[in-house]
Amino acid sequence: MHPSLRARSLGLVFAGLSLLATMAHAAAGCDARWQTAVQAQLALADGHGPDLGSPEWQGAVEQQLGLNGVATLPARGSPAWCRRVQQQLDTARRAPTCRKPPEAGSIEQLVCQHARLRLLDVQVAALYGAARKKAVNEHPPVLAAEQHGWQRGRNECWKAGPDAQSATDRAARLNCVRESYERRILELQVRYQLVPANKPLAWRCSDGSEVIVRHFPSTKPPSLMAERGDQTSLMTQAAAASGTRYVGRNESLWEHQGEARVVWGWQAPEIVCKPAP
Repeated sequence: MHPSLRARSLGLVFAGLSLLATMAHAAAGCDARWQTAVQAQLALADGHGPDLGSPEWQGAVEQQLGLNGVATLPARGSPAWCRRVQQQLDTARRAPTCRKPPEAGSIEQLVCQHARLRLLDVQVAALYGAARKKAVNEHPPVLAAEQHGWQRGRNECWKAGPDAQSATDRAARLNCVRESYERRILELQVRYQLVPANKPLAWRCSDGSEVIVRHFPSTKPPSLMAERGDQTSLMTQAAAASGTRYVGRNESLWEHQGEARVVWGWQAPEIVCKPAP
C-alpha cells in the first residue's frame, strides 16, 4: 500500500476509535456510578425517594436543578441529558456564597447544601455584576446597599423555620430562601433592564394621574414596572379569572377589555385607567 494511503487509512481508523471512545465516555456518564454521585450531590433520597435512574428520579433531578419545563432539555436518560445535568452541577459548585466554609446552622450553610440554591446564588451574582455596570453613574448609589439589605433579609429566613429538627420547619426555611433568591433575580432583571422589555405603555386614570407601564414578559413569572408620579412598583403576574393581573407590594394592576384597574398603596381605592392618546 502506498504510504500516503496507509497514513490516510490509519487516520480514519484513529478518528473512528476516537469517536467511539467519545461516545462511550458520554454513555458512561449516565451509568449507575454517575447516578449515585448525582444522588449524593442532590440529597434526593433519605431511603424513601424514587429508584435510582427511574423516570421519577430523573424528574426529581430536573426539579432540583431548575431544569423542569426547559423546552430545549434533551430526552431524559440520554447522554445529552446527562451532560446537561452535569453542566448544572458544575455551575452550582461555583456559588460565591460557598467559596469559604459557612457557619454551622447558618442560612449560608443551607444554600451550600442544596444545588438549586447554589444555582440561584450563581445567577444572582452574575446579575448583580451586570447591574453594577449599568449603575456606575447611579445617583444616589443604591445598588450595593440594596444587595446588602437583600442578603440580610435572606439570612433572616431561619425565622421561617426555627426548629432545625422539624421537617416542616426545614421545608419552610428552604422555601423562604428560594423565594428570596427568585425575588432578587426578578428585581435585578427588571430594575436594571437586564432582560428584554416591551415598549412603555401610558395609562390615563380617573383620578387625573398617569401610570407608565413597561412589561417584562421573559421574567419568571412575567412582570412589569409601573411608574406613577415619582413612585415605582415592581409587579408580577398573578392568577386572574379574565384579563391579566399583576400584583406588587401594595399595588396591583388588572388589564381587562382595553382598560386597567389600578390600586396604588395600602387600602387605596381602585382607579380606572384607559390608554393615553
